[in-house]
Amino acid sequence: HARATMRLPCVARALVLGLALVCGGRADAETGVDSSASSSASFTTTTAGSDVLRPSQILTESASVNDYVIAIRRELHRNPELMWSERYTSSVIKRELHAMRITHKDVAAPGVVGIIGNGMAPVVLLRADMDALPLTEETDVGNFPEHLRSQKTGLMHACGHDGHVAMLLGAAKILKRNEHALNGTVYLVFQPAEEGGAGARAMLEAGLQTMQPKISTAFALHNWPYQETPSGTVGTKGGTIMAGSGSYEITVTGAGGHAAVPHKNVDVVVCGAAVVTALQTIVSRRVDPLDSVVISTTVFQAGGAASNVMADTALLAGTFRALSKKTFQWLHEVIEHVASSAAQTHGCTTDVNYAPTKDGVTREEYPPTVNDADAARFAMSMATAVLGATAENGLVREVSPVMPAEDFSFFAELVPSTMMWLGSYNESAGATWPLHSTKYLLDENVLHTGTAMHVGYAVAFFKNGGKFS
Repeated sequence: HARATMRLPCVARALVLGLALVCGGRADAETGVDSSASSSASFTTTTAGSDVLRPSQILTESASVNDYVIAIRRELHRNPELMWSERYTSSVIKRELHAMRITHKDVAAPGVVGIIGNGMAPVVLLRADMDALPLTEETDVGNFPEHLRSQKTGLMHACGHDGHVAMLLGAAKILKRNEHALNGTVYLVFQPAEEGGAGARAMLEAGLQTMQPKISTAFALHNWPYQETPSGTVGTKGGTIMAGSGSYEITVTGAGGHAAVPHKNVDVVVCGAAVVTALQTIVSRRVDPLDSVVISTTVFQAGGAASNVMADTALLAGTFRALSKKTFQWLHEVIEHVASSAAQTHGCTTDVNYAPTKDGVTREEYPPTVNDADAARFAMSMATAVLGATAENGLVREVSPVMPAEDFSFFAELVPSTMMWLGSYNESAGATWPLHSTKYLLDENVLHTGTAMHVGYAVAFFKNGGKFS
């Protein structure tokens, strides 16, 4: 009888939103996991009619769920999964959403979207990515014990996406607890395949973009373990905050043969070396010094084990980045032209591929991540209020753009959006290693701050009537 009475709100919301949704508290169709097995099964709702959270309360509320957030983060850290294979991660997310009685659905599975609120506009999209990297963890056991490290050889959460998921689940707890006071709708977007698979675009194309009510604004966090953003701080900026990125593979073709008679062959090593060198001149001589561009050739493969054999082909591979979308598009043309010209000088030909595939997965291109100026100012104002930031304590900072890329850029191309750094550099915790390092360590002391930023952005946007000013 209790379960029957819980189904009506979910069905009603499904009718309002026009979605095939899953009710909280029911077993997951794919995993068979029931909410009763969840650590958050005792989740309760605050008394109806109470005021929406004030900025001063949000950090306190976030601290109150921090043990839960840390536990989820550690569970996911022990079980990392590469892009488009995040099935266990997805099952954990759905388990927790069930337990919180949050309506949810699969979108570009293993992607998951949870829904909180009154089913009406405005809509705040809060996003967390969830894939790991093909790295073997070498975190210092003095700072992160062996039993907490990745249990999968060759796989590691070296970009902190486990923490991103955990923080958004923590925010879901608080928002659900205060759902009665939310004058709008929150889409909790748990996104697969950020690490090169364009999971954000896939989710948008699979139905997220057309969900009703439509998305008004989007917000995301990325932990940032660098000295400019120590633990406890947050930062963002209006305009471009992250570069656009692409990958290339250049096949250099010559004519192999015995290395003792190079004059009878066409040496692909010489040709390839010329291409690598020539590509560097694009940045130094073809790009405006005030326009940031990176071209890095990171792979050069030619020949086999025999030292007296010259190969027929060589493979070069690398990445290119730009903060300007116009420059990023131009790089495709100029890389191909420069590579071809340099190779032809030494008698070789080239073929450039901008969609390299590995293990059946294509490395996708990402446009620059451009924060909406008004949304970024709004996020900084919200963070200042929630954290009690001042010029003296520097808890909220305006940051500089960086050359790494993010597929949150696809959300930012669709609606006014903000990507925010969550400062996580902490020498005392051993959290000084960069993202994508085998020794990377996420400072768990910052997780409650990230949770608060998710909650604060949604609450402030609704309180402001779905406007930034």
